[in-house]
Order: sequence, then structure tokens, then C-alpha cells
Amino acid sequence: MNISNCILYPGIVYSVLYLVDSAARHYLPRKYARFLRATGIEIGLFQVKWFTERFNRSLLRFGRLCPGLLSSWFLVGAITASLLIPVAIYILVKNLIREIGWNQNFPGESKSDELVIQPVLPGVNIPNSELGYYFVSLLLCSVYHELGHAVSAISENVRVLGFGVFVLFLIPAAYVDLPTDQLVTKSNLQKLRVFSAGVWHNIILVGWSYVLIASCPFLFSPVYTYGEHPCVIQVTANSSVTGPSGLKAGDVIIEMLGAQVTNRSQFRDNILTSIQSSSQGFCVNKNHLEQLLHDSRHEGKSDDLNCCSDHSNTAAASLCFHIHKELTEEPEPACLGARSLVTGAKTTCTKMTECPASSVCAVPVFSANITKFIQISRKNDKDFLYVGNPALIYTSIQLSDFCPRYQFLPASLPEILTKLCSYMMSFSGALALLNVVPSLLLDGQHMIVVLLDILLVGRFEVYRKHFQIVLTIIGTLLVVINIGIGFYRVTVSGTPNILQ
Repeated sequence: MNISNCILYPGIVYSVLYLVDSAARHYLPRKYARFLRATGIEIGLFQVKWFTERFNRSLLRFGRLCPGLLSSWFLVGAITASLLIPVAIYILVKNLIREIGWNQNFPGESKSDELVIQPVLPGVNIPNSELGYYFVSLLLCSVYHELGHAVSAISENVRVLGFGVFVLFLIPAAYVDLPTDQLVTKSNLQKLRVFSAGVWHNIILVGWSYVLIASCPFLFSPVYTYGEHPCVIQVTANSSVTGPSGLKAGDVIIEMLGAQVTNRSQFRDNILTSIQSSSQGFCVNKNHLEQLLHDSRHEGKSDDLNCCSDHSNTAAASLCFHIHKELTEEPEPACLGARSLVTGAKTTCTKMTECPASSVCAVPVFSANITKFIQISRKNDKDFLYVGNPALIYTSIQLSDFCPRYQFLPASLPEILTKLCSYMMSFSGALALLNVVPSLLLDGQHMIVVLLDILLVGRFEVYRKHFQIVLTIIGTLLVVINIGIGFYRVTVSGTPNILQ
């Protein structure tokens, strides 16, 4: 799905909703108005909003359960969020300088240490298969952010009028309605605790997400193995790795080309190695090879690279192999059954000296350099044999380092949880970083006013308004320019998924 489809399909849905809403308001005004009041739903152009007062009592009870403890908790959050303001401004300035190309590498910073700030566009740098993670994680981060404001306000004896959720085109978000007249009467410290509570909650959510990701191997250890061998959790339908003997969800990969595979990073490295290196052969027992040659109906000549008239990537295919028998002799081509040859051949080779004395080196030969013969050993299943571009194997499957101990367990469950936590960690961190910036429509706009009231006293009091205006303008420009450049980079350059 490209960006045009990401705009077109939601646009059609919102247009239909808007037309239905307009028709209901015109033809069923009273019934429809009662329905909207009862449900709290509001439909606008490219947005759907839901507001409720049902959680007010629950929030009130929780906020007044331990007011002293909550006050201390949000005081720590206020201090942390306030200290984060210059850090966030520095990061935005640094990112802006890097994006416009003034300085590609900062002193003492490697490419891998760069903090990437990038807008997220579904269907562009978020794969279609991960749109659910995007929507759920962003909504949870926003809801937890607003709950911070609500609980902090109640602990400061500020009434919560209601809680709502809305979707603006493809962006889900939450909001809490607080009475401004009550909030402005509070002290500066009380207001700072309320204004910074959302950012504080986002910081805490980043920490909890990280802890949960790190704890997953232990939490799932009774029913899932971790770090022993990678497990296939998804296979692209009708891809080059499917078929009667193809890869399937639940396969546990043990070896690849004779090398042990213990995690998906190692599997990826093996794929890259097979792409970049020459074709690897197999050390085959001499007696076994002689039997194969005897059974073969066609043996080619030394100058025949395509010694098999027909070969494909099916399990029973015959391939052209160069047989290296002696160091001083030219390799002999032979058309042999691929599966029959690799049976029992666990050692790979590229020349005769890499095989034991009782074996010879059989190297598959292809006319195209990108074509390779790949052998993948699976647990409790026969080896998967593949002929083609190795990159297609990697792009056609999804792997996880978690493997179920019991067949009835879904292989993808731990991966779903860790990926959801990864998204929440990224989105929650981004929300915390942006919201502390003194920009219009963000928490930092209100926080900077309170901080200036606290810091600029006495003869410096007259400068409060000036500093507020200047800092708000700078913060707003930083946020707008960074987001604008980020959208341009993503839509024009096609930046890949930042969470991969």
C-alpha cells in the first residue's frame, strides 16, 4: 500500500461516515441527536470523536486514594519533565542540523548512536502488516498520557469533566477535559505537576515497555524456548519458499548450509553471506557419490555448465554439480538429485581441501551469480532446499527467537507482545520528547509559563512575557520544521521502517 492508497481508502470511509451523519441529522434529527448524546459519539470531516463521563467517579476515587503519595509522585515527574525541556530542544536542533546537511556526523557520535526523529506514515514507513501495532500502541500511549493529567488534576482537587478518544484521519489520540477556571487558581507547583503529568507517564511507559521486552524470555520460558533456534512465525503466501516441502509457520530452523543457527540475527547474517560469497558446495562421501552417479541418467561434460536439461527449486529437482575429486584435476559436471546428494552431507565446502579424505566436494553451478543453492535444516521435518536469490527467503518469512514448546501454542504470541512494546516504547518516548518542547498546542507551552513564573522573580519578573513569547516561537518552529522535513524525507526518499 503506497501513500496515495493510505489517503484514498480512509478518505472514502470518512466521506461515507460524514454523508451518513449529515443524512441522519437531516432526516432523523431528534432520534439521531438522542443517539449521539447517549453514546458520546461525534462525527466530523475526517475525524471521529467519543467523549464520556463514565470514568469520572473511578478517576476521582483513585486520585483521592493516596493524595500525599500521588503529589510526591507527580512532583518527581514535574522535576524530570522540566529537566527534559533543554534536552528535547537540543535533540530537535541536532536533528534539524543533520537533516538539512550542515553536519552529518557530530563529534564522538557514530552512525549507530544517532537518535532518529521521523514521522510515521502508515503504508509508507510502517508495513501494512503492522498497522494494528501502530494504531493500538499510539492509542494506548495517548490514553496513558491523558490519564496522567487526569489523576494529577484530581490529586490537586481539580475536577475532571470527562475523558475522550478521537481519530483524526489515521491518528488516534485521547484527551481529558479539565475546568480552566479551577486550574488557574492553583499554585505554580500544583499547575506544573498537572501540566507535566502526561509527559511523566510517557517516560514511565517507556521504562515499563523496556522492562517487559527484557523480561519476555523469562516470562515465556515455561512454554517457549528463547535463543536456541529461530522459529518461522509467518510465510508470505505463494512466495518462492512455499510448496509441498516449503517453509511454514512453526518451523524451527536448526542449521543453514551446515552452520548452526541460534537466532534470527544469525540467520540474517547467513543470508547476507550466501548472497555475497560464491556458491557453497557439500562434502559428499565418495561411495555415496558413486552410487548417485551410477543412478544418474545424465552426466555432463567438463565444458557444460548447464548439465541438467531441467531444474527448478522443487525438493526433488536435479541440479548441475561440479565434482572436485582431486586437487590437480578439473572438476567434473554431473546432474544429480539435490536432496539425494545433500542427505548426510553436513559439511560445506568450496574446494577439495576443505573436505575429509573420504569425501569429495560437490559445488552447484548456475548461469546467474545471484542464484544459490540453500539447504536449511528444520526440527522434526526434512531439510528445506531452495534454488534462487537467497534474499527472497528473508523477505518471504518472519522469524522469532521464541519457539513454542507445545504445538497448540501460537508461535507468534511472544513476538506480538515484544513488537507491541517496541512500538509503545518508540511512540511514548516521542510523545514525551515533543510534549515538553515549549510549542503551541503542546504541554511544554503551559509548562514554560509556570517555570518562568517560578524562576523569574523580583526585578526579572518584567521579562517573563518576553521569554515566554520567544521560547514558544522557537519551540513551535523547531517542532514544525522537524516534522515538515521528516514528512518530506519519508514521502520522497521512502525511508524504511524505523522499528525494524
